Parts: sequence; C-alpha cells; structure tokens
Amino acid sequence: MSSKPTAKNNDVHRPLMRSERFRAWIESLPKMRLYVVLTVFTWLALTLLIGIESNPLASLGYGDKDSKYEVGAVSDEDIFAPRSVTYEDPIATEDAQLEAANTVDETYVEDGRVPEQVQSDLNNFFDEVERIRDSNASAEEKVDQEIDAAPFNMPQNAARTLVFLKDEEVAQVEEYARENLKELYESTPVSDDDVDAPSSVMRISTAQERLAEAAGQDASGEVGELVSIVSEGFLAPNYVVDRAATEDARKDAVSEVEPVQSSVQQQERVVGRGEVLDRRDIAQLEALNVIRDTNPWTVFLGVGLVVATEMGVAWYFMERFGRRVLKANAAVRILLAALLTVLFTVLARAFISLGYDPYLTPLAGLSILGTILLGPRLMFLMVVISSINIGIIGGGDFLLTAALLLSSGFAIYTAVRVSSRQELLRAGLFIAMVTAVVTFAVSLVGGSGLPVAAWQGVKGMGNGLLSLMLAMVLLPVFESAFNLLTPMKLLELSNPTNELIHKLLQKTPGTFAHSMQVGTLAENAAERIGADALLARVGSYYHDIGKMDHPGYFVENQIGQVNPHNALSPALSARVIKRHVKDGLEIGRAWNLPREILEIIAEHHGSTRIEYFYRKAVEEAGDSEKVRESEFRYSSGRPRSKEAGIVMLADSVEATVKALLKPTPKRIEDVVADTIKHKLEDGQFDQCALTMHEIQEAGDAIRESMVGFLGPRIEYPDGPPSTEKKTQTPRPPSKSDSLPSQTERVP
Repeated sequence: MSSKPTAKNNDVHRPLMRSERFRAWIESLPKMRLYVVLTVFTWLALTLLIGIESNPLASLGYGDKDSKYEVGAVSDEDIFAPRSVTYEDPIATEDAQLEAANTVDETYVEDGRVPEQVQSDLNNFFDEVERIRDSNASAEEKVDQEIDAAPFNMPQNAARTLVFLKDEEVAQVEEYARENLKELYESTPVSDDDVDAPSSVMRISTAQERLAEAAGQDASGEVGELVSIVSEGFLAPNYVVDRAATEDARKDAVSEVEPVQSSVQQQERVVGRGEVLDRRDIAQLEALNVIRDTNPWTVFLGVGLVVATEMGVAWYFMERFGRRVLKANAAVRILLAALLTVLFTVLARAFISLGYDPYLTPLAGLSILGTILLGPRLMFLMVVISSINIGIIGGGDFLLTAALLLSSGFAIYTAVRVSSRQELLRAGLFIAMVTAVVTFAVSLVGGSGLPVAAWQGVKGMGNGLLSLMLAMVLLPVFESAFNLLTPMKLLELSNPTNELIHKLLQKTPGTFAHSMQVGTLAENAAERIGADALLARVGSYYHDIGKMDHPGYFVENQIGQVNPHNALSPALSARVIKRHVKDGLEIGRAWNLPREILEIIAEHHGSTRIEYFYRKAVEEAGDSEKVRESEFRYSSGRPRSKEAGIVMLADSVEATVKALLKPTPKRIEDVVADTIKHKLEDGQFDQCALTMHEIQEAGDAIRESMVGFLGPRIEYPDGPPSTEKKTQTPRPPSKSDSLPSQTERVP
C-alpha cells in the first residue's frame, strides 16, 4: 500500500453549484452595503408595484386612464364588486332634489312694469290701426292686417268695425280702453284664474267683467263693444311669479336634501360587458375605486412614504432583534425575505390587474414559506407589511387587509410546528378552513348577505388551498437555492436512501456505523437540554464524510487491511487525520449541505490535539520542545452552537468507549466525566452556547444512552480464551481521533 494518501474521490467531490457560488458571493459583500442596496431595491420595487396600475402610462399621468369609464361609453368587461360599498347615488339624489323643489310653492309679486307695458302695447296697436286705415289696401286686407297687428285674438267683426269707424270714434275707443285699464291696475293687482292669490288680488276673469261693465258705461253700440274687446284683450296679469325668489326658495329646499345612499353588495355585478355606462354606474365604479380622480404623482408620493415607513420599521426590527431572528446566514436570509415580499406583492398585483377577486391573493403561502425558511418572528413582520400593501393595491380596502392579516397570521402559528411534508399538507388544509371562516366573517362585517358571504368563504377556502400548493411547490426551490435548513430538509438528509449517506456506507462502513451511533447519542443529549435534536442527529450523520477520501487511514475502516500509518511519520499521519475535516467541508459544500451541518462538520473536533500521534512524535523526538504542537491540533474552529458542542462530546465519548475492552457502566461514566473535564480544561466549550449545566445534562444523556447500547454482558466460562492483546492507553484521550481506535491499536 502506498505511504501517501490517494487522490480524492471524484464521485463525492463535485464542482460548486451556481447557487452555492451565488451565496458565497452574497456573503462576501460588505454587509452594510448589501443591506442598503436591498432596502433601496425593496422600496423601489414595492412603490412601483403598489402605485402603478394595469395601465402603466396612465398611472404616470400619460394618456387617459379612465377614458373607457365615462357616461355613454360601452363597457368591454364584466365588473364585479370586490367588496360591499355604500355610495351616493346621483340619480336617486337628483330625483329627491327634484321632488323637494317641486314641493316649493311659487312666490308671486305685483309687477309694476306690466301696466306700463300694457299702455305701450295699446299705443302701438292704435298707431298701427291708424296706419292701416290710412293705407290704400282694400277693406278685407285692412281687416286681416288689423287682426295680425292685435296682440290678442281679435274677432273679425270687431276688426271690420274698427276699419269703418270714424276717426273720432276710433280715438274714443283708444281713450276709454286706456283709462279703464289704468283705473283697474291702480285699484287692484290682477292674477290668472289658477293662481291661489289672496283676496286683495283680482282674478283676470273678474277683471275682464269689470272692464266690460266700464266699457258699457263709457259708450254704447259699436264703440262700447270695441272698448270692451280691446281693453279685455290687452289686459294682462300683473300679479306674477317672482322667478328669482322662487328659484332661491327651491335652491334652499334642494340644499336641505341629504344625498341618497345606495349600496353594492360584494360580488354583485356592477357593469356587464356591452352595457352603456350611466351616471349611476360611474358612481359605483368610483366608490369601488375602479375610477379614481387623483394625481398619479401624488399617489406615488404617498405610496413611497408608506413603503419608506415600512422599510424603517423593518430596519429597526432587524437592528433590535436581528441576532435572535437571524442566527446564521444573515445576508442570505435578508435577501430571501426581500425577494419573498416583492414576489408576493407581484402576485397580488397580477391577481388584481387580471380581474381576480383580491381575497384570492394567496398571502398565507408567504406565511408558510417564510415561517419554515426564515422563522415566525421575521415572517410576522413581512405579513403585516404585505397585508397593508395588498390592501392599498386593492383600493384601500381595510377589510381585505384585515382578512389577509388574520389568515396569514394564523398560518404562521400553524406552520411553525411543521416538521415534515405530510404535516405541511395537514397544516395547509387546516389553514384553508380557517381562511374560509375569516373571509366569511369579514364579508359579513362588510355588509354582505349570507349567500354572498358564504360564497366569499368558498373563495377563502380556495385561497388557502392555493397558498398550500404554492408553498409546497416553492419550498424545495428556495430550500435548494438558498440552502436554508428546515425540518423537512433535515428529514430528507437523515433518510438512509440519501445518496451521500449511501456513499458513506459504501466507502466507509465503519465510519457509517460510528456516525449512526453518534447521531443517536447526540439526539438524546439535545432532547435532554432542549436543543435541536434533529439537527444534532443529522449533523452527526455527516460529521465524518471527509473520511470517504481516505477511508483506510481510519481504524474503523481497516477491516483486514494493513495500517497505512505504519509507513508514515506522526506529523504526516496527523495531517492525514486532520484532513478529513477539510475534505468533509468540501464534500458538504459540493453536495449543497446546509450551513448548520457544515458548521458541525468543521467544529466537531474543535481545536483538540490528536493525542496518539502527538505522544508518538514526542516519544520519537525524545523532547516535547522539538515537536510543534500546532501540527497536531485541529484548526477549523471550536464549536459555537449547542448542537455542534453536543456532537463533539458524543463523538469523543463514543470513540473512547468503543476502545474499551470491558465497557462497564462505571467505566462509561468515568469516560464521560473525564471527556467533559478535558474538553473544559482545553477550552473547547469557550465559544459554545452550551452552559455548564447543559454540558453536564448532555453528558448524562450520552452516558445513559451508551449504557443502554452496550447492555449487560455475560461471560461464557466454557468459551475459548481470548487471544486479543489488551490495548494500553495512558488515559482516555480528549478527542476521538486521538485514540488508537481512530488510527491504529498499539500491538
């Protein structure tokens, strides 16, 4: 066998994926610059998505945005009310105003201009009569001309009489008619017969009778008859309507009329395709914010300020709680949070622009995704922001915001307990039912009737199911793209059929068995102290994958093989042993393992010394001063997380106990105590989140599990004597890889 390690296994070392290179690039950027760029990008994207409408140019003030919504226009689509609204009905209001105006009685006044006008008309008529009488026309023509000149319906015989009367008789007719009219107007106002006038006002029929009596007293025969006809003909009412006062009274009555309120029920069809829009339709569309008479630039200003406030709240939240919320991969997680917020805002804008009911917006899908990928605290902030933004997109619909906030908030509470895809399916169905109830209730609050609210509840159920499908489709995509650790990802990684686990079994069966047992020990210890037991177990499965490159250099895989360390110097052997950590990280990154597992791979040995080869080097050198201790220590970092610290402890204890010839409960207890003591003295837990109490509790759990694994041993006296030579070790070493069992048992 060669004295040097063989080349790497190409089937486990793969080039980094694009997503891994992208994440590495993101994490290499200056954090503050990245956060500022993300904040500006998110602000700009959300402002555009919220402020802009389906017609971008119209939203910016270019073109006639509402030209298709005007009186007389023909609708090219069916428009349904997304919510119940109350609006001022212009047609009903005008009907009420007209009715109020018609109830106002006309105001009458004595018009002094009427008598003067009557006298003027009378003078003009007799001037015309004189001209006609002096003309050369025939008698019949004169009669017709006088009838035409009269401002009233003059009888033909009266006109004929007026043609043939003497001049002095015509003058008498004019004089008597003028005097009688003057005396009448001076004595009393005259009104039409249908006017409800006071007793001091004379009706026109009565006035005509009085003029007839006066004409009879003034003259007789044809002259008296003409005086009566002319004076009655020129008589006009001077008790007339005061139009200005009447109009003012009617305006006062109209102003007291309250606008008539009408309502549109949720999902009621407001306008049908092909219908001609009237004023009532326009009023309904304005109430539903389908038509908005606003300046688009001021809308953008308002939206920009709202989104800026949201970004400020998010920034303060991250400053205040970021370390608790983002325990690892902070840059990648913040990037994902921004992308998810923008993505679901795009989805909401698309739903509303395409005419779908805003209550179908699957915001609960964001809650499910974000809770699993980013955690509930950050997710709740994102849901609040997204609910407000979608409410603005939906026309300032507060009830829409409330429904989305309630259903999505419940989705966070439900998804935080999900640990498998089967549980996700059950949780999604429950979320769908709750969303149906919330949407039904909000619809009732908005004034909808039971049938409409029930239909909205059905849509809420559809919203929940759509959210579930969206989450189940996108979750694997984001898990892989951003390499985020989720319970479902951990379960997939723990599956024995996992390709990398299967390669570990094929290439290093001894290491595989060791890793499985360490996984069980670590899981029990993590459960004891309340750490992530699943992460501890899965991290243990992968903590030694670096041994696949050179499996023969580790004793658990040296079944029937020559120990290659016999031909190596202690320093080179230590270098080969340490190499499995670096190789494990390379393999883990190539296989896109989550960062938390990579940290366990890197930290599961801390900075401990490879004791066996160090002592061997000291023995060969004859003086410890001639041996560089750093060459025999791991250098990939001490454990920081609780799970990494537990894996380190379980790994050391399992390897040490396995090296014991007769592992009794007392010896196992001594091994655990000694391992913890040396780890603490060596400073391996100095950077770890484990407390002293948790370290002791984890050690007790590991001890109990090891005793349970071994169980009682029965010695068979009739059996053949053992030929195995006892392995001598100065003391239980402080690191699993420092044991002879990790390299070579001392013969």
